[in-house]
Amino acid sequence: MDPTRAFMTDVKRLIVKVGTAVVTRHDGRLAVGRLGALCEQLKELNSHGYEIVLVTSGAVGLGRQRLRYRKLVNSSLADLQNPPVELDGKACAAVGQNSLMALYDTLFSQLDVTSSQHLVTDTDFRNDSCRNQLSETVKSLLALKVIPVFNENDAVSTRRAPYEDSSGIFWDNDSLAGLLATEVKADLLVLLSDVEGLYSGPPSDPGSKLIHTYIQEKHQAEITFGDKSRLGRGGMTAKVDAAVCAASSGIPVVITSGYATDNIIKVLEGKPVGTLFHRDAHLWTSVKEVSAREMAVAARECSRRLQTIKSEDRRKLLLGIADALQANESSIMAENAADVAAAEAEGYEKAPISRLALKPGKASIC
Repeated sequence: MDPTRAFMTDVKRLIVKVGTAVVTRHDGRLAVGRLGALCEQLKELNSHGYEIVLVTSGAVGLGRQRLRYRKLVNSSLADLQNPPVELDGKACAAVGQNSLMALYDTLFSQLDVTSSQHLVTDTDFRNDSCRNQLSETVKSLLALKVIPVFNENDAVSTRRAPYEDSSGIFWDNDSLAGLLATEVKADLLVLLSDVEGLYSGPPSDPGSKLIHTYIQEKHQAEITFGDKSRLGRGGMTAKVDAAVCAASSGIPVVITSGYATDNIIKVLEGKPVGTLFHRDAHLWTSVKEVSAREMAVAARECSRRLQTIKSEDRRKLLLGIADALQANESSIMAENAADVAAAEAEGYEKAPISRLALKPGKASIC
């Protein structure tokens, strides 16, 4: 297990959000295979005692595809020669939601899992009574091992583009997932996308690197976002905004690929899958990377300076260091475990690795 993801063992309640690019294929039709694999993962987690809330996109894209096909088969040759008219997105949402939920219900039923449908708008969260009732209903369903399936009710929502404004409570299903995670006090939020996670640049760029742990102070100014999702409203920018907001509220977030058949399970096993957002991430990794040589030179210089001060002052300093080592023993052990794992992955011999490894209680020797 990745030491920085050891907290995954305490996760019980999680929100899973699946994007339009995962729900549908490139031709706009439902990606039945991917949704089947998703439902199978959720079924396995449900049977192991996890409480799961699913937030799904895809109704608008699916409805648009169906309405275009229906219009095509009902059009005359003269109609086909006219410029195509853009379909109303709210009508698309109404048509697509029906098919989307029918498929989820069928897939979950085949796995002996019960699901429920929840369509929400900003209005549901503006009213305290509605908001509290929503949370209570979700908690009751989770206690019954039901998987609530949420989507924004685009068919009746009064908001129009640009969606993200100061009056909005949530702006898309990514921010809705983050809001729900806060409302139901989730232990983890997983945002499934069509890429492996957050990259330093557009994923199609060969020079882009996957960021395993997002540190706002380090990465905020370094990341270059590519185009938004081919069908969804947001894109990686929306996911990062939702993840940062949820993480700052104390809810860890992982952005990972929904194309893999077992990524959610891998995330909960603590494997380094996707990009992790955590409120304490800045404490795990130094914002400024320091080379081994720089650390060695700094240690030698500090040792020389230590020898030049009075013995009583030197004693106070060393006792202060000992206290700090004991107070931070758990984080030191976690960092050391990561170093040992990296050394083993690089193929170092067992002798130097054994000298590198620390044993519990090592800090108390001071």
